[in-house]
Amino acid sequence: MKLIFCDMDGSLLNHYKKISPRTLETLIKLQEKGIGVILSSGRHINSLKKYGNMLHFEKFPMSGYSCINGQSYHDHLGNKIFEHERLNYDDYLKIRKYAKDHHYGFIVYIKNKRIMFHYNESLLVRLLHLHKPIHVDTIFDKFVFYGCPSFDTQGLDYTCSLVDPYWLEIGPKGVDKGTMLERIAEYHHIDLNDTIAFGNGENDLPMLIKAGTGVAMGNAFKHVKEQSDAVCDDCDCDGIGKYLEELLL
Repeated sequence: MKLIFCDMDGSLLNHYKKISPRTLETLIKLQEKGIGVILSSGRHINSLKKYGNMLHFEKFPMSGYSCINGQSYHDHLGNKIFEHERLNYDDYLKIRKYAKDHHYGFIVYIKNKRIMFHYNESLLVRLLHLHKPIHVDTIFDKFVFYGCPSFDTQGLDYTCSLVDPYWLEIGPKGVDKGTMLERIAEYHHIDLNDTIAFGNGENDLPMLIKAGTGVAMGNAFKHVKEQSDAVCDDCDCDGIGKYLEELLL
């Protein structure tokens, strides 16, 4: 095994948003053996670097960050190496109208900041404003529908993934964690059979399927477990750490 791809929330991070000491120690040991660790998340690079610092990424050039559900790849120092297609102002207008027509809560992410729109009267929404208004040149990280037990995405020509109950993330069509896993492996000249990925949500499925070994967390959606090669313990019980210890240490 040469590359380990870890989803963050609900996978590498427990419900307190922390990496457990056992899993942290395991991943550092594996990096010392020459294995790269890629933090693969729907998050922006700015909210991932602190975890890379905990894992001592600065010492390990094979490690890095797959950000915003596969839209960009950053190396072990946080430098952007390449990115896929991004969301633009026209996408924003289409998705905002769709959310309004369907009465969904709607969130716009721009450079790790967000604006929340209230299109569902049953929701209590706290509005978080950007430092500057949205304009025609704005590039968006992702869009989110939230606040409903299910979402109708028929007619949306985008990548749509249920990350948690009541939370659907939307990105450019054809861009996901799986396409980025392939590109990162190619960049490092690593065969896909030498990759392993861990995840719990629908946005992790493309990555779990493309990796040589796809491992669903014990707390993953049922259909994510069914399409994975293996299932480990949940995120609050050192699932990733214990699985990798048994496999590689």
